Amino acid sequence: MNETVYAGELAEHRTFSEGRKWLSDNEDKAWGEKLYLWFIPVFFLLTGISSATGLNHTSNVWNVALGFMVWLPFCVILPLILRRGQPLPFWRQWWFKFQVYMAVIVFILSYFGTEYFFEVLGMRYNYEGVSWHFDSALLGPDQATALAQDKRVPLGMYPLTMAFFTLYHTAAIVIVRRVVRAAQGLGIAGRRTVFAIAMLAMAGFFAFAETALFMSAPSTTAWYKDLQTMLTIGTVFYSIDFIFTFPSIYRLDERADRVPWGTSRIIIEAAAAAMGALLLADFWALAFGVPFA
Repeated sequence: MNETVYAGELAEHRTFSEGRKWLSDNEDKAWGEKLYLWFIPVFFLLTGISSATGLNHTSNVWNVALGFMVWLPFCVILPLILRRGQPLPFWRQWWFKFQVYMAVIVFILSYFGTEYFFEVLGMRYNYEGVSWHFDSALLGPDQATALAQDKRVPLGMYPLTMAFFTLYHTAAIVIVRRVVRAAQGLGIAGRRTVFAIAMLAMAGFFAFAETALFMSAPSTTAWYKDLQTMLTIGTVFYSIDFIFTFPSIYRLDERADRVPWGTSRIIIEAAAAAMGALLLADFWALAFGVPFA
């Protein structure tokens, strides 16, 4: 176990341990990854209860409150309490940086990116008791008719997306790390190739799994006009987001020989990843059209 000191605004002492197969060598990051892996079954339990009760589409308050109840207590408040005695202040700990990164990409990709899902992939939202919506005024359908076409984003979708993006990104980087470490004997070029293949595989898997697990059952609140298209072509389209964000999160405070990311860099990295995803989504629409506009 080695302690590394980084020069910056304040000296940061971080501990790294070698020999792990799945979790990061960075003790601070490994702790956060372990916490969010434990969050996975909790997430499925809470979203299952929310779906079964139907409360998330009965009113504005319930829609927003349930989104925050799934995300905030487990992804923010719990680590804030459990890590309160750490030498690093909370805003320099990995879990907090991770959540800042998630907040940036969730806002950009929900506010702008969902419009592409409406127009290119035929996704629809219809939360009957909800009138609080938040999405791009200029990108996508005319706001005057968007609600009647089921093309508005409920406000509660933002905190809910924070929760399942936390799940996706944690699981993906842990799996990719395990695969890369298993390929240590392949040399630099071999490891980079394995890394790229593993990232693409994870991007495709989580893009497909979300639709297969959450959107395949008949629903009156969220659905795709052509489910089979979404499970095939749509999987490739959705994976564009993760192709940019998974590698970026993987690098966040991963190596002992790199300076830990500050808040400004986290925001820049996240915004750049989201912008890259939006550009490719727009190029896709330019090449293949917008069949569900």
